[in-house]
Amino acid sequence: MIKDYNSLIETAKKQKGNKTVAVVMANEKSVLKAVVNSVNDGIVNAILVGNKEEIENVAKKEGLDLKNCEIVDIKNEKEAAKHSVKFIVEGKAHFLMKGFVKTSTLLKAVFKEKSLKLGSVISHVAVLDIPGRNRLFFYTDGGIVEKPDFKQKVEIVKNLISVAKSLGVEKPSFGFISQYGDLIEEENIKVIDEIKKEHSDINLLPAIEPYEAFSKHDGLIVNAIEECNIVTKALTLFSDTVFAGIIAGTKVPICLVSRSDTEKNKAASLALGAIFANRRENEN
Repeated sequence: MIKDYNSLIETAKKQKGNKTVAVVMANEKSVLKAVVNSVNDGIVNAILVGNKEEIENVAKKEGLDLKNCEIVDIKNEKEAAKHSVKFIVEGKAHFLMKGFVKTSTLLKAVFKEKSLKLGSVISHVAVLDIPGRNRLFFYTDGGIVEKPDFKQKVEIVKNLISVAKSLGVEKPSFGFISQYGDLIEEENIKVIDEIKKEHSDINLLPAIEPYEAFSKHDGLIVNAIEECNIVTKALTLFSDTVFAGIIAGTKVPICLVSRSDTEKNKAASLALGAIFANRRENEN
């Protein structure tokens, strides 16, 4: 089981195949820097899709050597997203990373390729290395579904389980966030019943207080996007927590990072994407 940031990075480095990322509109300073350094560290291989002149100018300003990266010169973001997806379909790349492109533009290109469709809902999974814990913590959804209904919650939990198991958590223990441990939403009980049909080995609690979750369990499912965002931002800003995040629910993961994320967090996200993509390939 991958328990922390260091083992996440080392696992990705040792992985032989399925570690090439297609970066959509790579002409963005913080993303380009993280990707190039991750390539040089052996974490991933990369295809940089975007305005070649701008990519090279950014690299020159930041002192980055692009010799180990393939560059595909496409200036239009819709075309860049389309070509990046094409690289996935052709097997030239194994996962995607959002650069200087709208999330909606990237996702539209993914959804147009029916072979990449997996479930009915995509969601963001945050994987956190929190000081004081002896294993990683999983948190969802802080990036895609604002306030999930019953069907969306079921798919979000399935995505969460898939990411956790890709990192070697064989029997994860998750709970739905609650102000009090005995304040249970009936809908959450129904979600658990549905999940148990496919995943009988999962420990899934209908209500759990955050402190108990952080202390004793593997992760939390929130009721609204803000509940995840506020906590993850606070942890990364005011502690030494390392954050990795991907979009799950498609046949290939998508690394979704913000400009404010540190290079370390972006490297962790790239490593997570590579490992998750490899597991997807092995399943097929």
